[in-house]
Amino acid sequence: MHNQFKISIATITCISIAACNTTQTTETNTGDANPDSVPMAKLVAPTPLPELETPNSEPSPLAIGDNAPAISIDHWVKGEEFDSFADGQVYVMEFWATWCGPCITSMPHLSSLQAQYGDAVKFTGVSSEAELQTVTEFLTETNSSDGEQNWDRMGYTVAVDPDRTTSTAYMKAAGQNGIPTAFIVDGNGKVAWIGHPMSMDGPLAEIVDGTWDLASAAEEFKTEQKRDLAMRDFRMSLRTTQEDGDWDAYIGAIDAFVAEFGDDAQLDNMKFDALLKGKKDNAAAYAWADTMMHNNWDNSSAMNAMAWNIVDRMPANEQDLDFALKIALRGCELTTYEDPMILDTLARCYWELGQKYKAIEWQKKAVSLVDDSSMSASMTATLNEYNGSLANVDQ
Repeated sequence: MHNQFKISIATITCISIAACNTTQTTETNTGDANPDSVPMAKLVAPTPLPELETPNSEPSPLAIGDNAPAISIDHWVKGEEFDSFADGQVYVMEFWATWCGPCITSMPHLSSLQAQYGDAVKFTGVSSEAELQTVTEFLTETNSSDGEQNWDRMGYTVAVDPDRTTSTAYMKAAGQNGIPTAFIVDGNGKVAWIGHPMSMDGPLAEIVDGTWDLASAAEEFKTEQKRDLAMRDFRMSLRTTQEDGDWDAYIGAIDAFVAEFGDDAQLDNMKFDALLKGKKDNAAAYAWADTMMHNNWDNSSAMNAMAWNIVDRMPANEQDLDFALKIALRGCELTTYEDPMILDTLARCYWELGQKYKAIEWQKKAVSLVDDSSMSASMTATLNEYNGSLANVDQ
């Protein structure tokens, strides 16, 4: 057992902060039947919810810095109703659903912010579910994680927008495909921030106290929108080039995307896999890996992850054990040889290289330093395995 980290295109997922696709999804195993192919990211379209009626016309594009769209709410379930944004008042419009786990997790945080700001900020959670009863019944239920009724967990206004008029004007117009998503409307009626509600504390504080740099936020949002649009086309080009087996075009697409939008660790890993597993060019793959590691030369976690991936996850014909040892040693150097996880990796490198006694000595040190009981048991089992294997050889 070890800190499991597989460098693979399959690791490309959104996210840093949990969110739900606005069409409810069921995770699907998209494994490739061909063991020699490079695994792709989960690019399959999400399973859509039943179609609901939405406004026929496309909404005007919405970005940070724009005037907040008018709202049209059919059902005010809880809290104070309003039909427009008052001058000088800050609002948070948060889009959620009863089936969205991250939305439910975010509710106490939103409630605490509402309590903190009081009348200075008006929070509204907007659900676009088709049936009002779905939301009202949800509010009567008790959350299993904390034993609190959802009515109490949502200490702010709750509204239902079954025809998606408001959702379309905000979510669709701003190109937001995941929930929960919050829109902060400042006292001038401008959309000042868009993002996950768990990340809104800092921006909200600055918007309320008047120190928020709206122009900079708007420019950053436009850049992110441009990148998101480019990413959709980029993913399709990756799928096409992989299906065609055109790995040069695949790698070229990655290089072009990075050149325009900046370095990306996940794309670096995708390129490594494409060289190694797609083109089966070990020399080129490890030359690129060397560049990757030098770009992360002071990052012990990156060193450990790559080294462990090589010694534990790859078949022998793809391994460069000398390279794995080099970066494992760098990881140990950065942590003054006191991190048991990296020492465990170092020991494995020596073991695979046939330097059995060195492997055992470093594994002993790893065991002596680990304080997690389950990890200690795993590392001890590995040490026993090394000792047992060596004893059999000596006999």
